[in-house]
Amino acid sequence: MAPHLSHDEFFTSLTTLLSSTSQKARGSVFLSQKPLLETPSSSKDDSPAPTRPSILIRATDGNTNAPNPKSYKDKKKAASKKVKLSTVVAFEDLEAFYTRYADVCKGGMTGLKKRDRKKGKAKAKGGAAKVIKA
Repeated sequence: MAPHLSHDEFFTSLTTLLSSTSQKARGSVFLSQKPLLETPSSSKDDSPAPTRPSILIRATDGNTNAPNPKSYKDKKKAASKKVKLSTVVAFEDLEAFYTRYADVCKGGMTGLKKRDRKKGKAKAKGGAAKVIKA
């Protein structure tokens, strides 16, 4: 497993990942976070001190190494590598990290399109939008 990135490396890689994904016609970036709990075997003290856990932050582009069998275009292309980024944030550094993390994520969302909800409303009404045949 690859080692965790420093905060600066994580932010530069995340910015690159978000910009490259927004330039494509399709794509996703998955962001996740979870507490990083220490295992009892890794602690050296017999009495564990109650401390706040570090947070593990992950980002991935969602590509898989296997091509999609339903799409004929994917069979011709070589499967691209899945991008995986991760960093560990100490509890004391969370506020500063999340401030910068929010700025990077907001900056990466500039290429998003607003969802077209007109089709969904017409289907939800159960045939309220009638089609006129000419």
